[in-house]
Formats: sequence, structure tokens, C-alpha cells
Amino acid sequence: MLLKRILTASIIAPITVFGILVLTQASFALAVALILVISSWEYCNLIQIKHLAGKALYALLILLVTYFLSTAPSNLTILYAAAIWWIIALIWVSVYPKGSHLLRKNLFVKLVNGLFIFVPMAIALMALHLLDPILVLFLLILIWAADIGAYFAGKLFGKTKLCPRVSPGKTLEGLLGGAALAQVIAISYAYVSTQTPLLSDFLIFSFIALVVSLVSVLGDLFESVLKRIAEVKDSGNMLPGHGGILDRIDSLTSSAPIFFLLTFFLL
Repeated sequence: MLLKRILTASIIAPITVFGILVLTQASFALAVALILVISSWEYCNLIQIKHLAGKALYALLILLVTYFLSTAPSNLTILYAAAIWWIIALIWVSVYPKGSHLLRKNLFVKLVNGLFIFVPMAIALMALHLLDPILVLFLLILIWAADIGAYFAGKLFGKTKLCPRVSPGKTLEGLLGGAALAQVIAISYAYVSTQTPLLSDFLIFSFIALVVSLVSVLGDLFESVLKRIAEVKDSGNMLPGHGGILDRIDSLTSSAPIFFLLTFFLL
């Protein structure tokens, strides 16, 4: 399984980096739209929408809402709402299986839940790319670092379960290892992006990295809640060793809106 993950990542990562740095704003938006279609289609499997027509309509709804809200005068209100919604998601994760009946039974809640998962992420990514494609790359590298650091720290030192009812494999030691590796990335980025970095620069980037590394885990855990409710291991099987596209962007769904807000106010 690890070999499959590494091989798949070795193919996806260069393509992703190339796309971020080379694509125009319009082309990048089309790439994001493609990811939205695939991941929202997979999300339908988690909320028991099985008919092709239903999946197609929901994917179209995600695209239309994203398009109209991305052209709104200000995206900040949407991202503020997303931040509040992720606090609610944190509560859902923390008390699981309590409170999960809404995600099990109420179709309206599940549909709205999907809007909050996908739309703010897409808006944040497109806004970041418009500001500076390097910011999108920085965000992704922070998430990758947090994931890699958590994996190896968890394997080597993991003893204290982080959220055993949702994801038994995740540990507090893994969380700290992921946060630590993200700090290394943040400090390195401060050196590279700032000609003469000050202490305040290091503190700002370290704070951003800390928040992103923690919030990215929330996206992963929340998708785990949805998969437990749906009684499936992965959202799909498109990526060998990784599952579906949604399995790969779950951390991004939570961290992209928060990262944009942090960079907007701190950088």
C-alpha cells in the first residue's frame, strides 16, 4: 500500500506543481472545476445519492454556486461562513457518533454540507492563484508536509489516539510530527520569499503553518466521519493507494479557506 501511495504521489505531485505555476487563471479555474465535478460525484456516494442523474445535478449545482459566488463583490463573507462551518464540523468530529443522525438521515443537511466542503475551497484556491500562484503551492506543500510528518511520526512514536472513534490510526504524536514538519516548510519559505526576513516574518509564517497543519487534519477527520456513516473505506478508487479524489483533497477542503483568510490579514 505504501509503495502504491508513493508511486501515485510521484506522478500527481509534479503535475500539480506544474499546473499551479504554468496555468493561466482561466485554465486553473477549469482545473479546479474538474476536481469539483469528480470529488462532488464521489461525495454523492457518501450521502447515498446513487442515481446518475442525481449525481450529475449535484455536481452541476456545486459548479454553479461556485461560479456565482466567486464573482460576488467580496469573497470574504463566504470564507468567514466556511470558517464557522468548520467549527461546527469540529464539534461533529469531537462528539461522534453523537450528533451524526443529521448526517445519516437528513438529505438537506448532507447537501448543504457538501456546499460548505467544496465551494469555499474552490473560491479560496482561485483567489489565491489570482494573487500569486506560489501561495497555492505553499499551501499544498504545508498540507503535504503535515501529512508526511504525521504518518512517520505516528509510525515511530504514536501511542496516544487522537480521535479513535473516527480514525483509530491517527495519534497525537503524529499530529505534532506533522505540525513540526510544517514549521520547517514555513521557516524555509520565509527565507526564500523574504530577502531579509525579520523575526515577525518567521512568527507569521510559523503561525500560518501551525493553523494549516491542524485544520488540515480536521478536513481528513470529517471525511472519515462521512465514510464511517456511509460504511465505506474510500470515497472512490481513481488513485491507487489513495482512494478517490475526495480522499486526496479532504485536507484542502478545510485548510484552503482558512489559509486564504490568514494570508489576507497577515501577509
